[in-house]
Amino acid sequence: MEPGPLSLDAAIPLEQGGRGLPRSAAFQFVRRLLSDPRGAGAVAVLTVLLTFAFIIPLVDTTSPFESVRGERLLDPSWKHPFGTDELSRDLFIRNAVGFRSTLLSGLFAVVGGWLVGISLGFVAGYRGGIADTLISRSVDTLLAFPGILLAVLLIAWFGPGLTSLSLAIAIFNIPFSTRLARAAVLREVVRDYVLAAQTIGCSGPRVLLRHVSINTFGVFAVQLPIAIVNSILIIAALGFLGLGEQPPHPTLGGLLFDGRRFMRLAWWYLVAPAAIVAVFMLALNFLSDVLSEMLDPVRRGRG
Repeated sequence: MEPGPLSLDAAIPLEQGGRGLPRSAAFQFVRRLLSDPRGAGAVAVLTVLLTFAFIIPLVDTTSPFESVRGERLLDPSWKHPFGTDELSRDLFIRNAVGFRSTLLSGLFAVVGGWLVGISLGFVAGYRGGIADTLISRSVDTLLAFPGILLAVLLIAWFGPGLTSLSLAIAIFNIPFSTRLARAAVLREVVRDYVLAAQTIGCSGPRVLLRHVSINTFGVFAVQLPIAIVNSILIIAALGFLGLGEQPPHPTLGGLLFDGRRFMRLAWWYLVAPAAIVAVFMLALNFLSDVLSEMLDPVRRGRG
């Protein structure tokens, strides 16, 4: 038998509270996420990394641009947990600020690209016909260009920097999110609840926003962490090539580029930004896998 529509409420059965009242779906969602060791570990790691990126620069009075004479390439210590660079700048605060800028650029790119892509995919999947053909062919055209090549072209046109880099990554995210949303809508529009909503006179936008979007939540929740991972990886790679934020502003890619020259003399210079990227990607991948098991009725049944 074909599984019914998937939604947050359907994926997480409600339990009774102390007075016989059902607990909220959001509470059950968080409880099930944290009950899985992978989910709890991913949330803990992401909390630490987000604190490092957004709280440390606010409470640490050290400037990422400040050079202290006589502290060139110092080993990690209590005063400088990540050591110092070739210009005697503290690498702990520079990694925190660099991770924050890289993360914000990646999030902006994913959110912007996915908002456009999901909107186009919903229209293509629900309306069909000429709208579906035009949107699908436009997406196929964008897919014909490699994402990094498209980013390099846009950066060459607008100039290097986080703004042009985020715009390029956002455009890179549009084709994938459009096809994902279109496939999800095509699967849902033939279900009975959509036909019933259309029968009682619900408009197309109401059906999409009030019914179809809820039942496609799981698909986007699973793929969103992977999209963030890919975007941050591309931003770090382009920053390594010097196409991101320009010096003296720190980015993870720029720190990797600078640290490679001192790989033998100051190993911590290169290891710190590489470890941040690796651990962040690993945590998001674990989170995506746990969400997939929670929101997929087939995998949930097997578990």
